[in-house]
Parts: sequence; C-alpha cells; structure tokens
Amino acid sequence: MKLKIAAVLSAAALLGAAAATPALAGTINWNFYQLAGSPAQPGVTLGTSQNFYQDGFKLHVVSATSPGCSVSMSTCNWAPGTADLFVKNGGSTAEQGLGLTGDPSGDNEIYYPNGIYVNLSHAGGHATDVVIGSLQGTTSNGESWAVYGSNNGYAWTLLGNGMGGLTENFNSASLAGYNQLIISDPSGTPYMNSNDVVLESITTVPEPGTLALFAAGLLGCALFLRRRARQS
Repeated sequence: MKLKIAAVLSAAALLGAAAATPALAGTINWNFYQLAGSPAQPGVTLGTSQNFYQDGFKLHVVSATSPGCSVSMSTCNWAPGTADLFVKNGGSTAEQGLGLTGDPSGDNEIYYPNGIYVNLSHAGGHATDVVIGSLQGTTSNGESWAVYGSNNGYAWTLLGNGMGGLTENFNSASLAGYNQLIISDPSGTPYMNSNDVVLESITTVPEPGTLALFAAGLLGCALFLRRRARQS
C-alpha cells in the first residue's frame, strides 16, 4: 500500500515537473526591450555582453564587429566588438530593441561594420524568428539588415538579408541549422542620413531531440513506478 501511495505521489511530481517546464511545450519569445525592464527613453547601456534569462533558459548576447562582412560575401568572420549593447526606446515598437553605442547617427542602433552575436546553445533549441526594426525606406532603397549563422563561432554563413520596411520578421527555415547568430547592418552606405537597425526579438523552440528525451524519461519513470507497484 505504501508503495502504491509512493508511486502515485511520484507520478504526480513528474506531472508537476512537466507542467513547470512551459518552454518544453512551445516557443520562447526573447523580446529584448521587455527583458531589459522596458527602460524609459532614451534607453539603457548594458556593456559588451549580457545574459538574458527566461523559463529556465539563457540567451547569451555579445557586441560583435567584422572587417567588412557584407551581403556580397557568402561566408565571413566576426570578432568581439568594443561597442556596448544598448537597449533602445525610440517611442514605438519598431524602435524598441537592442542596438549598439557609438552609432555615428547618434541613434544607438546596429551600424556597419558591427553586429550583435546571439548564442542559442542554452536557450532551448534553435531560432524560428528574428525580428529586426527601425528599417527606414523601401525594400529597394532603404536601411539594410542581414542575419548570419554559425555552429562553431568562426565561420559564418549568410542566412538572409533585406532592406527597408520598418520591421522585418525573418523566419527562414535556414535558422534551424545554427546555434549561433549574428544580426547586422551589412552596408556602409547610409540611407538618407543613417543606416542602422535594432534587434527587437528572437523566438526559440526546443529541439525535437530535447522533447523526445524528456518524454522518454517521463515514460520510463512511469513504467518503473507501475512495475514497483505490481511487485508490492
């Protein structure tokens, strides 16, 4: 009888643990403006690197720079940058997100040849969406953006790029193949008086293997408890 009670309590504890892990059930949206506490204008300086935490996961973000990593290059290299990460509040959703200090325009946004490095290794899986804002102009004549991916931190592959439109939700399937990203402004030619962007958010989702392992663990524990209960 005691073993049966213990089995029931243990099963309940496992179900509670599953319910207490919402990240395993769906996506996690890393909205940097909200994660930074929705700072008042003009924003908050974070330093060259910052860890963001949510649902038991961690997103590691670092200022980065490259000696001319442009959209004309299919692969390129990046290095740690000297600019500080900056949480910008421009007053509208499209102007709220992560940028960099030292922007020549004074907007504290991501500017050529710099970028923002994001390590997804401890963030619950790969990215499904990258939202970039402050894209003035049009898709043929405006401020530009680019997203690069890597799994080793050395060789970076261009995953996608675009121009203008105020806000861009980059949700290419190519994101699933990489655990590290660089979000950048790939052009040194300014649109009008500036050419810079902000990283608004990144959405991550658990890898299928993570979900399968978690489910297998729950099933194994349940079968073990059931067998113990029968033997009693």
